Order: sequence, then C-alpha cells, then structure tokens
Amino acid sequence: MNSIRESALLLTALLGLSLAITACGDAGASPPPGREDPPPAQAGYVTGKVVDEQGNPIVHAEVVADNTLFHNTNVIGYTDASGTYKLDIRKPVGTWHVTATMNLKYEGQTIAVDLVPESDEVLASTVGGVRNFTFKPATTQYGSLGLVNIRTGIGFYGDPGEMTVTLKSVGMLADGSSNKTIIARPLPSGDGHIIKNVMYGTYLVTVTYQGQDLFVRKAVSSGPDATYGKSFTGGFWKDFYALKPTMFLEVSDVECPPILRQCQED
Repeated sequence: MNSIRESALLLTALLGLSLAITACGDAGASPPPGREDPPPAQAGYVTGKVVDEQGNPIVHAEVVADNTLFHNTNVIGYTDASGTYKLDIRKPVGTWHVTATMNLKYEGQTIAVDLVPESDEVLASTVGGVRNFTFKPATTQYGSLGLVNIRTGIGFYGDPGEMTVTLKSVGMLADGSSNKTIIARPLPSGDGHIIKNVMYGTYLVTVTYQGQDLFVRKAVSSGPDATYGKSFTGGFWKDFYALKPTMFLEVSDVECPPILRQCQED
C-alpha cells in the first residue's frame, strides 16, 4: 500500500516539474519573426514599431522627432526589417514631437503617406518614450492618400455634397490590395468637394444624385475636354495646381449639355 502511495506522489511531483519547465519555456519564447515588441522606453531616446493594420512590419518607414522649441531641429531615422526604430533625442534637452511616413509607388512617382500614431503627445528627452505607428489607409491622419475632386458641369446646379460616389478598384492598387469598393459623399474643402484618403490606383467611378444616375467625365484645366459617360475608369493625375495626384471629375445630369458644340455636331 505504501509503495502505491509513494509511486503516486512521485508521479505528481514529476508532472508538476514538467509543467513548470514548459511554462518557463513559453515565457522565454520569442515572438514570430517581424512581430517583435518595440524596445522599451529609455531616457534620451524614442523607440517604437511601425506596422500595417494586420500587424506586419513596415520596413524603411521614415520617423522624424522634431524639437518643439528649436526651429528646424530634428532627428530622422528609419525602421529596420522588424519595423522597429530608435532615435537619440538627448540633445538639445526639451520636448519632441514624433511623426512617421512611408512611401508608396504610383505611376512612377514616390508619394509620402502619413502614418497614424498610437499617441500624438510630445515627450521629454529626459524621460524618453515609445511611439508606435500604424498604416491605416482609410484614416491617415492628414488625409495624405489620393483625393477625388468632384465638379459640376456647366448648366448643372446639383449640390456635390448630396451626391453619392461609388469607386470600385480595377486591378491592384498601390498598396498591393484589390477588390476595394468605396461609397462616399464628397465633403466641402478649400479646393471644392472632395473624397479623401482613397488608395492610389485605377477605379471605375459612378455618381448618383437624388436617385438619378449622373454622367461623368475626366476634368482638365486645359486641352480638349473628354466626353461624358455613364461611368469613368481611370486613376490619379496632377492638374489644377495639385501638388499630388488627384482624380478630377466633372458630372452632369445630361450626357451632352447644350453648350458643348462637339456633342451637337456628333
């Protein structure tokens, strides 16, 4: 009887030791490659990690720590293969504001896109801190993705703010995504009515107003006008003094406004 009891006690002890060893091994296990935690906060340094919405690291994102007191005083760095960075902000002593951008390639152009900070508060160099960033195409902080600018054709007085614009992606977009559909109403801005934060690429665009399908065409500042159609398929370009590629569209409630001679002749 004693022998059975001793064997049971020994088995229980061995099982407990095995569980303890397993737990220790799990605690020390490294996270999957590319998903390592950012370095901890350290006085005199700002550290962090830059990822996309799925948590994948973004390599070579540019991170800028800007001193809030001294003009044109900043520290610039780039993320490594794991999406992490570390900037030295020990001098000059003061507070620093940290921002980050990544580059998108579109039609032979390099476009800097703002990344969304986990915290936008300034930090003191004497304390240091962690500032993480995420690439969120639909909510980039400063609207730095593509803009769709909606204009009304001559003789049409519909309010662009009450129009519904549907954009269906054609092929792969600049960030590698596809099969995207955006349905939005243009918002007023200093440059007319716009839809912001549209990922660069090619889209099939249709517009409706008060339940009516509108005709749409590419809007240009000079040169021959495009013809109206029930939809527009195209991308983004620079025109009307735009500093970055923008999709300029003109809409009308008739396919051939009377003022357009070319339509009359056709």
